[in-house]
Amino acid sequence: MQEIPVSRVFQRKDARKIDEAAVRRLVDSIGELGIINPLRVRPVVRMVDGVEGEAFETIAGNHRLKAAIKAGFQTVPCIIVDDDDLRAELAMIDENLMRAELTAADRASQTARRKAIFEELHPETRHGGNYQSGQFGHTDTPAFVEATSAAIGKAERTVRRDAERGEKISEKAMELIRGTRLDKGEELDKLKNVAPEKQAAWVEKRLQEPPTPKKAKVAADPLNDAMASERQVARLMDAWNAAGPEAREEFMLRIDAPVFDLAASGR
Repeated sequence: MQEIPVSRVFQRKDARKIDEAAVRRLVDSIGELGIINPLRVRPVVRMVDGVEGEAFETIAGNHRLKAAIKAGFQTVPCIIVDDDDLRAELAMIDENLMRAELTAADRASQTARRKAIFEELHPETRHGGNYQSGQFGHTDTPAFVEATSAAIGKAERTVRRDAERGEKISEKAMELIRGTRLDKGEELDKLKNVAPEKQAAWVEKRLQEPPTPKKAKVAADPLNDAMASERQVARLMDAWNAAGPEAREEFMLRIDAPVFDLAASGR
């Protein structure tokens, strides 16, 4: 690990848009605890203070970098790796997919892109197999779904579903639906079954329709205290496992705060 001046660390051009609300939360956390998880960077050549020279590009940690700059840090702890373009993008996607706040459209697009990169790096795993091209010799490289599930901590079924959505939905239609009220899993599943050349028009038409009123759900049998508690614990565990390192840092900071338990405080 190495401390690198923030003036020499740059965000990738294809990085996901910065969530300013997340950065504001991280500023407080970093100001009190410092940067617990170092950034992952790779060497590049960039213009620094008007002179072309050695710099570094973030592979993982853009929000931490932005928060550190806002908090007044002059340097940030970094792990320097020698990733090529594809492996750098793969690492960036993995960090994104471990974050809980991705929308369904973002998750589908990122998973499909991860599959394309993975299969370019490991062509022997295409079509769900793990056999060398033109041979029947078994390789040690796991197939895309298995490898991705292990890398991002999601179930294989979830990975397979998200990749299918991203592959079957056109880029234009995905951009139209991203961030709208239709940016939900069930809507993407409807959209993926529409012919690709008609998907954009389908989204535009759906967005012009008035939202469907939500119907209140009534439980057939009320939960007892033990069942309710168990379900709540399961949801908390799911949320923790889905959270990225920045979110976990923020959670650990807040959990000990006096007003963390809003229910207990009467709010």
